[in-house]
Formats: sequence, C-alpha cells, structure tokens
Amino acid sequence: MDVAVVVRDGIVIESRGFVNKDICNNNMCIDLRSHGIALPGFIDIHTHLRGLHLSYKEDEETGTMAAARGGFTAVIDMPNTIPRIDNIDALESKLRSLREKAYVDYGIYISPSNSIPRVNSMLNVDGVIGVKIFPEDLKYVDIVLEILRRRNFDRLLIVHAEHPDYISECEAGLRWRCRSIDSELVALKILGELSRRGDRIHVTHVTNTTTLRYARNMGFSVDTCPHYLYLSSEDERTLGCIAKVNPPLREPSVRDELLRSIKMFDAISTDHAPHSIEEKSKPFDECPAGIPSLDIAGSLILNLIHMDFLSIDDVIRLTSLGPAKIIGIDRWGCIHEGCIASYTIVDLDSEIIVDPSKFYSKAKFSPYRGRRLKGVVKATVIRGYVVFNGDNLDEKPVPEPLTKFMVRK
Repeated sequence: MDVAVVVRDGIVIESRGFVNKDICNNNMCIDLRSHGIALPGFIDIHTHLRGLHLSYKEDEETGTMAAARGGFTAVIDMPNTIPRIDNIDALESKLRSLREKAYVDYGIYISPSNSIPRVNSMLNVDGVIGVKIFPEDLKYVDIVLEILRRRNFDRLLIVHAEHPDYISECEAGLRWRCRSIDSELVALKILGELSRRGDRIHVTHVTNTTTLRYARNMGFSVDTCPHYLYLSSEDERTLGCIAKVNPPLREPSVRDELLRSIKMFDAISTDHAPHSIEEKSKPFDECPAGIPSLDIAGSLILNLIHMDFLSIDDVIRLTSLGPAKIIGIDRWGCIHEGCIASYTIVDLDSEIIVDPSKFYSKAKFSPYRGRRLKGVVKATVIRGYVVFNGDNLDEKPVPEPLTKFMVRK
C-alpha cells in the first residue's frame, strides 16, 4: 500500500493512504516508493562508537554513518571508552561529539561507581539512557538499582551477564570453555537476588537459549546479536581474532538452537565493536575482542527472513518496536499523526555480497567477508531527513538525544 506522510519538525502531522501530487504543492516531496517497503526505524540499543581517545578505532561520525547505512535511525553508545564514561566531564565531552558528528539520533549509557551523587548527576543529563554493567561492575549492581528505584526507574540497567570469577582465556575455537554458559548464569543469579519486581533490567548479547530462558523467567528483557546467530566456535577457530568476541561464540549446536529460538528475544542489537586492523592482527591471546557489523546489520537481520527464521513482523519487533519499548519510547516509526518520522526502507529481494573494504566504519574487516545476504537497506529516514539513500549519504540531520522521546515516569 502506498502511503504519504507530511512531516514537520520530525513529527508526522498528516498521513494519507494514497499518494497524490496535490500534497506536494506546499511541501517538499521525496518519493521513496521505488526503494522498497518502509519499516519503523531500526534502533541499535548496543553499539560501540569509540571516539574520544579511541577515535583511531571509530568515532561518532564514521560509526553513525555506518549505522545509517545499516538501516539504524538511532544508536545507543557504550561507556567503555578512554576516558571511561563514569564522570560528568567525560560524559559531556562524549555527548558534545555525538551532537556535532552523529548522523543518527543517539543515546549513551554511563558506567557505574560507588558514588551515588556522581551517578545521579550523570543520569540527569539529557541523552543518558541508563547504566551499563560490565562483568567487573557487578559489585555496583545493588547501588545502581537503589539509585534507579529512587528515580522510579526512568532509566535502564543494561547488563553484560558474565561473572568475572568464571572468565579465563583459551585458544581460538575453545573460548566457549573458558567463558562458559555458567559464567552467564552465575551473573544472572546475582542479578536476580538483588532485583525486585518492576525493576527495568535488560540483559544484552545473550549467546544461548539457557541464558535466554533464565533471564526471561526473571522478568528481564533480552537481546542477542547477529554474530551469535550466524557464527560459531568453528569460525573462531578458522578466522582467529576476526571472530573473537565477548561473550564468545559457542558451539555450532548451541548456535543452531539459538537461531531456532530467535523469536523469543525482545530485540536484536549489533554490539558493533570496531578495532584497528593492526590490533586485530596480533596473536590470538593478545588481540582485542569485538566484531564490527553496523554497515551490514540490516542485511544480516533481513536475511533471516529468507532463512525461514523470521517474518517481516518479527523483524519490525526485534529491530524497532522492541528496542523502543525497552528504553521507553512510544510513537516511534509509525505513520499516524504525532509519530516520530523515522523509517528504514528495505528491499527484501535485493542481495549484497559483504565487502568490508566498502564499510563506512573505520573497521574494514569482517568475519562475513564474501557472504551473500538477501535483503538490503535502501534508505534510512531520520525524523524526515533522508540520511541514507541508495548507496550514498544524502544529508546530515541535526541529531537528537533519544531521551527527548522517552515516556516520562
């Protein structure tokens, strides 16, 4: 069905179930019908844009250009930068870079500390979506939960569920043994003991169905990433550091079971984690973990339709409506009056062959190199701005913090 929406200040002010040239008399018209079908704009709730002192790996400009190409209308950045986002100065510096450089709307998580005033002051800053708990931060969970409860949980607690005491390192192809599923379950057990009914807790980049079910039974929302659906420990063994990621890739049978259970998740995130090729070329026990995928994430997800694991409705829920619900946004990517006019235009029948040399990301390597994927992002519209159109970036929007659209408690 053809639809025409009239957008003013990023918001839909009129929607018509037909396209008529008369609507263009008093408005600038952009016709995207030939590109494919419009979906609610994708949101990536877990990405590493690096920047600050890690800009040689990625920065807010290149990372969000890659995001727009991958169909994402908004991304939420992780705080494990240099300096770490655990103080107001680092936070303001990071947000300044996002405001100036980003091609998509944005949010950021902060790192916790044992200073309640410090955490509170950062949570009050526009653009802060919540607090990220890395394995080494599990000791702060009770403090952060208490802070968030006092605020009536208007912010999110997002958790990397691995217990640091259960983590060691192994050779390529065997890291699933040294960072076992038990490490995820022990971390979740601690989280379950400290949490209460009504706490807004999200468990990110889940690698297996045991962790998925355990987290869901606790009432937590859960996401996984494309690399846990496409890759396994066998890819880690053959590709080495290019397929090294935390938590690790697991055995093929675990990957296959996760694929069959993909509809149980609340969202798919990318965990886009860029590094320099020099870093990724180090010996396996020295190289950093992380897989970059923003440029091709849209195709990786759409391809799951053709693999018969997802429907188009599943894609909408996992990439847009689910992430929006997790962080507390409504009216995202719909077409009636009052909606935020952010859309991802896709062609389900087009194909790409992954060529990382063409990535907008600075990390021009990929474990998916040479893979054929069916389903392509043809345009990315952010509050009425056509940012990505075909194979090019058309215009840079004035990026907005996602907190502007969050439902206030």
